[in-house]
Amino acid sequence: MKRPVYDPTQPGWVILTATAVLCLVGLLCMYATETNEEGFASNTFRQGAYLLCSVVAALLTARVGYHALSRYAYAIFAVVLAMLLLLAAAKFLRFNFGGLVPARRNAWRWIMLPGFQLQPSEFMKIACILALAWYLRFRRNYRSFWGMLIPFFVTAVPMGLILVEPDLGTTLLMIPVPFVMLFMAGAKKRHLGLLVLLGMLCLPVVWRKMEPYQRMRIVGLLLQHDPLRERIIAHPEEYTHLCTKRQAIEWEADSGLQLVRGKAALGSGGLLGQGWGQGTYVEYDFLPDRHNDFVFALVGHQWGLVGCLVALACYVAIVFAGVEIAAVSPDPLGRLLAVGVVTIIAAQVLINVGMTTGLMPITGMTLPFVSFGGSSLVTNFVGVGLLISVSRHRPFLLYKKSFEFPEAEEE
Repeated sequence: MKRPVYDPTQPGWVILTATAVLCLVGLLCMYATETNEEGFASNTFRQGAYLLCSVVAALLTARVGYHALSRYAYAIFAVVLAMLLLLAAAKFLRFNFGGLVPARRNAWRWIMLPGFQLQPSEFMKIACILALAWYLRFRRNYRSFWGMLIPFFVTAVPMGLILVEPDLGTTLLMIPVPFVMLFMAGAKKRHLGLLVLLGMLCLPVVWRKMEPYQRMRIVGLLLQHDPLRERIIAHPEEYTHLCTKRQAIEWEADSGLQLVRGKAALGSGGLLGQGWGQGTYVEYDFLPDRHNDFVFALVGHQWGLVGCLVALACYVAIVFAGVEIAAVSPDPLGRLLAVGVVTIIAAQVLINVGMTTGLMPITGMTLPFVSFGGSSLVTNFVGVGLLISVSRHRPFLLYKKSFEFPEAEEE
C-alpha cells in the first residue's frame, strides 16, 4: 500500500508542523507591535524574507542529505571559525575592516555584507555539531578521559572566541552540546562527571574574569527577591561580593529594567491574554527587545498562559520527534547529528524562557523560530533540515548497533 504524502504521525511532519506554528506566532507578534507603533511593518516583512531563505536552506539541507553535507564538516567548521577570528581581531585591533565588522553596543558579533549581515556565532552551532558528529561517528578514543578532551577542545575554541565578542548567551548554549553528544556516543559517565566537577571548580575564576554588567545579570536573579535587596541596601558592607548599595537601589530602573518589565508583560496576560495586538506592552514600547530576546513575554501578554503552553508544546513536540529520529536511526552519524540539533534547540528554549521568567540571567538569547533575526532563523531551519534528512535516510547497516560497548569496558 502506498504511504500518504502527509502522515502526521511521522516525526518529520511533526517537526515541520510545530515549526510552522512557531514561525506564525513570531510573525504575528512582530506585526502587532509594528502596526501599533510605526504604521509600517518593516521588521515583519524582513522576517518574512528571512523565513523564505530559511525554508530554502532547510530544503537544500534535506535534499543534499546529512551524509553528503557531513563530508565537508571540517571545512565548514574552519570557515566559520575564520569568521569568528575576524570578529576577535576587529575587537582587539579596534578596526572595522572598512565597515565589514561594525561595533554595536560595544559588541563585535556581525559581519556586514551587501544587503544583509551574518552572525557567525549562530552558524557555529551547526558547524560544531557537524564537526563533532563526523569526528565521533566511528571512533573509540573518547572512551578514555584524555581522548574525550579532544571533542571538548574542538568546542572550547569557538566558545572562547564567541565569549570575546562578547556573547555570553551563545557561549552558554554550546556547553551542553559536547556533553550530550559524548554521552550518546558512549563516553564513560565518570569521565563526564569529572569534567563537570573541574568546570565547577573553575567558576570562581570565571566570575572574576566576567565583565561587571555580566555579573550584574547573574546577581539580578537574587535582586528580584525584595527582602534581600532591602537588606543589601541596609547593610551594603556585607554584600560587597555581590553588588554595591547604589546598584541595588537602581536595579529596577537600570540593569533589572528588562527583567522586571518582561515578567510584568508575561504575567499581565493571565489565562487567555489581552488579545492579539492588544495590551500596553504591544501598544507602547515599554519592553526593550520585545520582538527579539523577550518575544516570549509578548506571547504571554497577548495570548496568556494558554498561548505560552501552545508554544512550549510545539517545542516539546520538536524535541520528542527529534529524539525519536535519533533513537531509530542505526547510523552513528545520523544519530549524533539528531541529538546535537535537539540539544541546541532545547537548550535555547530553556535559556530564553528561563531569562524571561526570571529563572536564568539575561543573556541575549533568541527564541527559536519566533524571535526576529536572520542568522538565527536560518541556523535553526538548517537544523530542521538535518533532522528531516536523518529521518528520511535510514541506511541498512550490517554491523552491530552504534555506540554499544561491552560491560567489561566500563570497568
